[in-house]
Amino acid sequence: MSQLVEFPLDGGGAIRVEIGDEEGVVPVGRAGEVVARAHQTLESALAQLRPVTDAVLRNLRDAAEPPDRVCVEFGVKLAAKGGLVVASGTSEANLKVQLEWNRADPAA
Repeated sequence: MSQLVEFPLDGGGAIRVEIGDEEGVVPVGRAGEVVARAHQTLESALAQLRPVTDAVLRNLRDAAEPPDRVCVEFGVKLAAKGGLVVASGTSEANLKVQLEWNRADPAA
């Protein structure tokens, strides 16, 4: 069964996210509207992705022939207690990295 978790925003206000049940989450709110409060703001939860993206990009930029285009895809799970978790999807990988080179054919 899922529940709503309210993530406060740095600039004020909040966003409600539907998540799966978690142990230790204490629901608050009016009857018929169960909402748990997250332990951190949405922005601080998403900031946890920055070191991962920085590491991927830094390593790819330092390659002998860096790609022209990089696409990094994350499966992200929001949790009231843990904030943000890079979640596994239908496969075992938590990251999907696509690289693209658009260089002219040297034989042409």
